[in-house]
Amino acid sequence: MKKLCYHNPMFQEWLKKNFLIIAIVIAVATVFALMNWQPARELANACRVSLQSIGVAPLAVVGAAALDAINPCEFAILILLMGSLLLNEGQRKKALRTGLSFVAAVFIAYFAMGLGILQFIRSYTLSFSGYFYNIVGGLAIILGLLNIKDYFWYGGGGFLMEVPLSWRPKMHKLIMNVTSPIGGFIIGLLISLFLLPCTSGPYVVILGMLATKATFVTALGYLIFYNLTFIAPMLAIVLAMYFGLPPEKAEAWRKAKLRLLHLIAGVVLVTLGVVILGGWI
Repeated sequence: MKKLCYHNPMFQEWLKKNFLIIAIVIAVATVFALMNWQPARELANACRVSLQSIGVAPLAVVGAAALDAINPCEFAILILLMGSLLLNEGQRKKALRTGLSFVAAVFIAYFAMGLGILQFIRSYTLSFSGYFYNIVGGLAIILGLLNIKDYFWYGGGGFLMEVPLSWRPKMHKLIMNVTSPIGGFIIGLLISLFLLPCTSGPYVVILGMLATKATFVTALGYLIFYNLTFIAPMLAIVLAMYFGLPPEKAEAWRKAKLRLLHLIAGVVLVTLGVVILGGWI
């Protein structure tokens, strides 16, 4: 008896290569169908009123910030940094100061980049803010699907929703040269640029939402909160390793949870995109 189609290795390989295209087509077709189905429109309107009444924007910012905070890329970099600094037991306090300097630099860099992107969006998209808001929602869904892809087929399609492989040797070299708090701060600023492909998804989506839906002062408050949440796990890793958590154990945990973190990121981003496109925030 011939194998069923979905058990066929050739079919599975084809599915892996075309997963993103298939997922986007299904998502677009589903959204289009629901938008033109009367019961679905009535349910969407009811949900819109309910969600707007409880204020979904703060929940979206909290969710996206928490999602960005558990990003495996930043964990990998910080574990490598602290692991190299703690090789010398006599310099644990120096390692702590260096790790904290690194985290502070990441906060400053991400806050500055976020403020710049926020101002850019507010300045140049006011004339078509409605369309831009829909673009933000669509971007969230696409980024979410790409993360889900990395849960089922890690690295499928020849790319990852992480720091590009070709950049990693350069990052490793930079980190291994850090020997002081000042060096940690400078490298933190530089590494923030390397992290952008890995961590910018939720950040850009939230910045787009805030730029079109919040006043500048409100957006600024959310931006500070977002970045404090973003660095919270990094601070936890620095303190945990200073007080004795072995780098090998921390790295083993990161690798074990890598795909799961991609899945969580994907589900949250797709949900956020649907909520944005539905006009519920």
